[in-house]
Amino acid sequence: MSDDVRDQPGGGEEDQIIVMNGNDPVFFWQPSTQQALRALSEAPLRGASGELSDTPLLAHAEGRRFLSYLVICALPEGDVLKDAGGEASFHGAVGLAPEWSSGPLRDVASQRWVTACLLQTLNKLGMEVEVLMTGRHRSLGERPDASASDYTTPDATMFGNLFHADGAVAFSCTDTAATTTCDIDLSRHMAQRLCDQSPTCGVTPLGPCDRSCTDVDGHPSCRSPEGDRYAEAISTYVHSTLSLGLPMECSP
Repeated sequence: MSDDVRDQPGGGEEDQIIVMNGNDPVFFWQPSTQQALRALSEAPLRGASGELSDTPLLAHAEGRRFLSYLVICALPEGDVLKDAGGEASFHGAVGLAPEWSSGPLRDVASQRWVTACLLQTLNKLGMEVEVLMTGRHRSLGERPDASASDYTTPDATMFGNLFHADGAVAFSCTDTAATTTCDIDLSRHMAQRLCDQSPTCGVTPLGPCDRSCTDVDGHPSCRSPEGDRYAEAISTYVHSTLSLGLPMECSP
């Protein structure tokens, strides 16, 4: 049976900005995985015959799963890449770097958008949880999907650059609005999803988002501890039912 991303994270009939979170942080941060990711960025994702460019990540299930998230983040809905043998299919969904299909990923803004999306797919428990991604990229704009209105519980904002010349940088902050309003610990309610404060997730936690990010036209613009500004930040919300009894009036 062939692998098919429609049976894996992010596929199916959902709105494109609703993505399945469940990427394994341990595999994600392995030096070999990051090296393979950077090597892929040096060439088009689509090979000369239309297949996914050759990469060692295709050799095992964990690598193919990682690639499924990568293609979901980078390419738009309708773009499909297969491995050279036609055994695995990888479906685009969000479309944060469509130019990567035909050329190397050299634009810094596109690198940062793909990074933010990939970081948002991390899940410290390896559980699959749907998240609604929002940000100022045109591909993350509002779409007419009724189910999106059910994703009301704030999660985290992530940003960074996995392709940085001096090494990967990855940051996260936590939206504390509901915590302040309702006097609750969201980390307890969000145990199935959170991958922002856990050391095993490999992302540098920056605490509450109001310390690192500002709202610009309804979307986050964030700052690293070194002072670098990232307009390419993605915030997430989870379905209200994941709040485990959190009253709707406490979900901003």
